[in-house]
Amino acid sequence: MNTAKTTLAFAVLFVAAAVSATAQSLEKRHQIELRLGLWNQVNNVRTDVGAGGVSTSVGGSGFLGGLAYGHWLSEGFGLRVSVGAMAASVDTEIDGSGVSTETAVITQLLLGMRYYFPRSTYGSSVRPFLAAGVGPFIGSQVASEVGAVVTVEAKTESAIGGELGAGVDFLLGRHFVTSVGVVFALMTDFQQPIGGSDNYSGPQLTIGFGYVFGRGSS
Repeated sequence: MNTAKTTLAFAVLFVAAAVSATAQSLEKRHQIELRLGLWNQVNNVRTDVGAGGVSTSVGGSGFLGGLAYGHWLSEGFGLRVSVGAMAASVDTEIDGSGVSTETAVITQLLLGMRYYFPRSTYGSSVRPFLAAGVGPFIGSQVASEVGAVVTVEAKTESAIGGELGAGVDFLLGRHFVTSVGVVFALMTDFQQPIGGSDNYSGPQLTIGFGYVFGRGSS
């Protein structure tokens, strides 16, 4: 709840700043963006204490972090490459034989596009868009056990997926832009579960902080 309120507060702040900013042309320019947000996962922390020891399980928090590169081919159309990751789960077990830990991370690498509409917004500092992307979703899981000997096991699963969504770019002067978006991620199943699940399809709420560079079209 606190994260949602913080995200909403940032969104309101950026809207106010963008409305007062001078509009800028984006055609032929480039962008580097830091992306933060929430995936469709929820906190699920469980600690069990028994005769054998202590077992702690932490489900995915849903926090999503990543980077993106974008290039506007025109005022109404842009290409993007983005990478993002989310910690799916962390499991720790302590007993008489030692300590075992298992962690899982889901990474997405997407090639996408943004379509800006309507044309009347091309000269403004607030620009709505539709977004789509496609690419691999990679799940990585590492299990380690420390006792009389140390053992480490790792596995990686991959799936094909994509995202569909919408959002708004807020231009904050010539070199800065922030965006708020909601997308739905779709993916095929992993052959083996990663972090206790074989599929992480679901909604994502993202906010981006971007630096815009390049001279643009003349």
